[in-house]
Amino acid sequence: MKAPLLFTLILAFVCHYTQRAQDSTVFKKGTLVITTGIGLPDYYRTSLRTAYRGHSNLDVYGFGPLIVKGDYGIMKFKWGHSIGAGMVLGFSTSTVKYNDLNTSLALPANYRGKDVYRTFTVGARGTYHFYTTHDIDCYASIGLGFNINTVSQTASSVYLNAHAPLRSWGYSAFTAGARYYFTKTIGVYAEAGWDMSTLIQGGLALKF
Repeated sequence: MKAPLLFTLILAFVCHYTQRAQDSTVFKKGTLVITTGIGLPDYYRTSLRTAYRGHSNLDVYGFGPLIVKGDYGIMKFKWGHSIGAGMVLGFSTSTVKYNDLNTSLALPANYRGKDVYRTFTVGARGTYHFYTTHDIDCYASIGLGFNINTVSQTASSVYLNAHAPLRSWGYSAFTAGARYYFTKTIGVYAEAGWDMSTLIQGGLALKF
C-alpha cells in the first residue's frame, strides 16, 4: 500500500505545483488585454471584385479591417483555465474604381466611377483561455454584434448605379488564437478563424 500512497502524494504535489504555476500566468481573473490588429485577406473585397467584374479598368483596394478588442478576465477555474469578456471595434474601407457605360443619354458614353464602401463594427466577445504560461496565452473566442455600412459614389457622369450589396448588418466571429508577451505588458497576438470577413489577423497586445 505504501507505493500507491507515495504515487498519490507525488501526483497531488505535481498537480498542486501546476496549479500554483497557473496562478501566475499572463491571463487570469482581473487581467485586461487590449489588442489592435489587421485582418487579411478581406473576402468582402473579393466579393466586390466579383460584383464589378463586368467593368473595364477595374481597380479594387482598401484598408483594413482594423480590429480593436478588449479582453477582461472574469473567472478562473480550479483547473487553471479562464474566461474573459469584452468589446470588439472594427473599421474597414474598400474603394472600387471602374469604367461604365451611361445609357441614359441620347448618345451613350463611357464614364469613370468610384464607389467607396465603409463598415464600422461594434460587438461583444467572449474568450476561453485553455493554456497559459508566464508569457503565452492560448484561447478560443466567439463574438456577436452589428455592422454599420455606408457607400458613397462619385462619377464623371451624373449617372450612378449601385453595383454591389453592402456587408451583412450582423457581425459574428469564431476564432482561436495565441498571445506572446515580450515583457509583462507588451506582446503580439495572432488569430485564425472567421472575423470581419477575414481568416487571419494579428497585431499588438497590451496587458494591464
